[in-house]
Amino acid sequence: MRFVLEFLRVRYVASAAILSLLAVLVWVGGPYLSLGRWQPFASVSGRLLAMAVLVLAWAGWRYLRWRRDSAKQQHLAGELVGQGASAEDASGNDSRARAAQEQVRLRARFTEAMAVLRRRRRNGPGLHVLPWYLLIGAPGSGKSTLLQSSGLEFPLKEHGNHAALEGVGGTRNCDWWFADQAVFLDSAGRYTTQDSDAIADAGAWHGFLDLLRRHRRQPLNGVIVTVSVAELLELDGDAGLSHARAVRHRLDELVDKLRARVPVYLVVTKCDLVSGFAEFFADLDAIGRAQVWGMSFPQAQAAGDTDPLTLFPTELERLMERIDQRVLERMQRARDARERAAVLSFPQQLRLLQPALMDFVQTAFGRHGYAGQPWLRGVYLSSGTQQGHPIDRVISAVARHFGVAAAGLPPVSSAPRSYFLPRLLNDVVFAEAGLAGSQPGSAQRRRLLQLACWAVLTATTLGVLSGMAGSYARNVRLIGEVRDALNAYPAGPLPADAGEAAFYAKALQRFDALAQARDAALPPGASIPWSRRFGLHQGTALARDVQEAYLRDLNGALLPALAQSLRRKLEQSSSDPQQLYPLLKGYLMLGEPARRDAMHLATLAGTVWRQIFPDDASVRAGLNRHLRALLGPVDGARALALDRQQIEQTRASLRTAELPALVYGGLKLTQPGVDAGQAPRLDRRLGLLGDVFERRSGLPLSAPLPPLFTRQAFQAQTGGGIARGVQQFLADDWVLGTAPLDPLARSQLEREVLALYQRDYIAAWDTLLADLVLRPVAQTGQASAVAAKLGGPASPLKALLVLLREHTHALGRTPAAKAGAGAATATDTAAAAEPDVAAEPIERHFEPLNRLLDGGPGASALDETLAALTQMSRTLLGAAAGVAADQNDPALLIAAQQAEQLPPPLGNWMATLSGRGRELTASSAGGALRNAQRQAAGRECALLVSGRFPFVPGSNNEIPLRDFAELFAPGGRMDRFAQQALLGKVDTSGPRWQWNAGMAAVGADDVLARAQLADEIKQAFFAGGGAQPQVAFTISVPPQAAISRLQLEVDGQTLEVRDGMRATQSMTWPGPRPGQVRIAAWDASGQALPVIEYRGAWAWFRALQAGRLHRSGDLDYTASLALGGNSVRVDIQPASLRHPFAASAVQRFSCP
Repeated sequence: MRFVLEFLRVRYVASAAILSLLAVLVWVGGPYLSLGRWQPFASVSGRLLAMAVLVLAWAGWRYLRWRRDSAKQQHLAGELVGQGASAEDASGNDSRARAAQEQVRLRARFTEAMAVLRRRRRNGPGLHVLPWYLLIGAPGSGKSTLLQSSGLEFPLKEHGNHAALEGVGGTRNCDWWFADQAVFLDSAGRYTTQDSDAIADAGAWHGFLDLLRRHRRQPLNGVIVTVSVAELLELDGDAGLSHARAVRHRLDELVDKLRARVPVYLVVTKCDLVSGFAEFFADLDAIGRAQVWGMSFPQAQAAGDTDPLTLFPTELERLMERIDQRVLERMQRARDARERAAVLSFPQQLRLLQPALMDFVQTAFGRHGYAGQPWLRGVYLSSGTQQGHPIDRVISAVARHFGVAAAGLPPVSSAPRSYFLPRLLNDVVFAEAGLAGSQPGSAQRRRLLQLACWAVLTATTLGVLSGMAGSYARNVRLIGEVRDALNAYPAGPLPADAGEAAFYAKALQRFDALAQARDAALPPGASIPWSRRFGLHQGTALARDVQEAYLRDLNGALLPALAQSLRRKLEQSSSDPQQLYPLLKGYLMLGEPARRDAMHLATLAGTVWRQIFPDDASVRAGLNRHLRALLGPVDGARALALDRQQIEQTRASLRTAELPALVYGGLKLTQPGVDAGQAPRLDRRLGLLGDVFERRSGLPLSAPLPPLFTRQAFQAQTGGGIARGVQQFLADDWVLGTAPLDPLARSQLEREVLALYQRDYIAAWDTLLADLVLRPVAQTGQASAVAAKLGGPASPLKALLVLLREHTHALGRTPAAKAGAGAATATDTAAAAEPDVAAEPIERHFEPLNRLLDGGPGASALDETLAALTQMSRTLLGAAAGVAADQNDPALLIAAQQAEQLPPPLGNWMATLSGRGRELTASSAGGALRNAQRQAAGRECALLVSGRFPFVPGSNNEIPLRDFAELFAPGGRMDRFAQQALLGKVDTSGPRWQWNAGMAAVGADDVLARAQLADEIKQAFFAGGGAQPQVAFTISVPPQAAISRLQLEVDGQTLEVRDGMRATQSMTWPGPRPGQVRIAAWDASGQALPVIEYRGAWAWFRALQAGRLHRSGDLDYTASLALGGNSVRVDIQPASLRHPFAASAVQRFSCP
């Protein structure tokens, strides 16, 4: 496992492994990645290209990094080699010269190190990447021994058998130790103390620090301060602490020059000089000796406000306690008394070292007000080699007390061993390589930064995961939508024997289902939303699969069906060459993809489907849409096997047909040079008032006119379109297999095709004009509105003629002024002087209509027609408002005369509108009379007449005489109506009133009959011309055999008959006391018979009605009154021929 880890640590192996992993991801997952509709890695070549780009990018990155590292190393080496050049130029001072010599030696050694290590560390990180550590200590303090005994690998050791460059005892000059894990700068001992030559030592030291600060982001990753036990034991007063103060001074300079805090590790070396050390730790194995013996201060306290020196005594005491705990165990394992004595005395010897160590730490790392406190990370004890004589402080103290010489201890005779060093560097120092350069509080800031980075990473991860989850859910929903769309795909085979309509309808359902499923998977023209991406989008793959199925279905169903329809059309159209030729051409295209013309096939298919589905535009549009998808930019239609026998039969029929008809048939189908979108539409050209027209065929006004028969199309056809059509026809000789024509025959063919085009051009516009009719009107107001629209400033009639003139006048040239001006311009006149031969038949045919626009503003023939229409509109508007008008009104007669003079269809429209106007005028007059009579009678008429006597015989209710007089008296309501509305319009000379000439068509005979009844009632009841009804008459009662006496009282007028004598008396109705009729009689014996009484204003007429009044002469009327079983005859003789006794007018009258 270790070998594998070491192998992976090789610079290129890890990156190559990552590169290989990326290549595998590209190869496996590339097809699932897409940018919108673009899938860059779907193809093998795309993935190989991506992998090649990855390799090239990795190689380029490695190369750039190698160049950068080499440049950094060379630059650093160059700076180091060039350092001190100014010092070499220094003169006049021996000390400065010596400092320059020291820097020259440093450059030479570094140049040698760079040359060797560049050759030996090709696969490892560069020197500028490794952590750098500075070892500070007095000469002989054990710096070099510490490194040599640390168990580190030094590549330079194999080169010249030296682990460091030119290291000598005491390391007077700076040595470089290059290990696999770090670079150690073993400074000369005199650099620390600077006691041999202060100026030279200080100059070299400052130059060295400036060099590090300029060329490394972290100039130093740490400082290892070494102090040997011998130095600590020799500390005596201020002189003894001078070394500690020198270390402190060097550390302050270090912070000042590097401008960064550097962790400092204090290592107490040569602990084996403490008496009993070797014996106390003799039982430790290699693992035990590799452990760390010392203390590390918490980083928070080291970087915060708490002084680590306050923790040092406590931590040191704990270290001593741990030693004390081990004493008994070691004494039990000691081999002899000397060893046990040494083990027992070791804790005491170590405690005697404690004050000196505390003084050194306090002096070197304590606080003072002139500089920041060094960052002491820990204090550690170690022993590199066991050389020299141990020092027994206890014996020495006793000897000094008694004034005798202390006996020296023998040197350690065991083989040298390293105590407490390997893990100190690997587990403590190297593990904290990143702490260097941090300022107070930077650790907290670094932790916050790390937390922020983790938060961003976590949020990004959660965002990506949530995005993937959302994408997964949306893609699942997308798949469901595609599945739902596919569920609409009809199962089972297509009905081949059910007819073309059923087959196409069922096939269309299949095509629509597949197209909807494809569009649901990947909407056309829409970008893929990010919510469906994150590497999970399935829409592209689904759309691709559905598209393949869609094309298979179109090739398997639509294309063969179209071929069958064309074949049937070939059979059915054998007698029509104009249809047969394009059908054959399209049929052949289905079998010969190289000659396929998508536009021709789509147009032909649209014609076929229009005949199959004449009333279902949606089916036609759907089939056409699917055919265009099949014949799109990437033609996915396959070649079909055709009926060769049918092809040959059709060719044989076409060879006998006239070539002009075939060429013209192709022109009508393809319409070269014609933009269907520019075809004129009546709804747009006639404007908002164009709704006065409608089409007999039922087509809407919005239906575009045939684009082939417009000015633009005419100019395109006569300007080369027909010639190109002939050329294309002759080029398509593969359709008929005919021989080419000579130029003369070709020219003749063009003229014949032009003649056919001229004929159809005229027919198309004639058909359009004949198809237009005025919208039917049912009321006079509607007729007035139509006439006003036609004759107004925005006349649709004028707009129609302008449209006709635009496309049938001066076709060979572009008019200088719009036809909307309504007059022939100077340019039009010039154009007429040079008639175009091709346009002459068309212009001659429509000249009568186009001539209507000739003349200046207000002076054209059409303007007279519009004026007549305007006048007719006013007349009709008056009739609609209730003004009685005659159907022979001058405005209507003038409009009818204008209609006879106008060319068709304008004359037909004018005649229709004027005739209908006369009819509606008469009808409106009748309606006006009815309204007038209704208003004259009043709203109370029905209340007064309906259900009342005498209008309804036998009714108990009767009309008051006052109300009766208001209705029928001279000057009353009905009389006033007759005098105002009918005077001069009615012939009253006959027994039945008749309308005068000109009013026969009003259709108001009921008004006339009601007026005649009202006049008869007036003559009968108001013969005297009074304001109240009055009827004079004479009553005569002849002798009655059974009646001896009779009294007849009528409204206070009494007639009495006695002794068988006739009695006669003149009376009036109503009488002096109206309201009662009383009849009393006595039989022959004088016995009184029952009395008969009638009350009310109409009591006399009720009595006559009861007596069954009948006419016996010209002015003689007889009534029989029943009295007690006897009948009494009463003779009545009116005073005038106009009387109400025999008139039935009052019973026949009804309110309007």
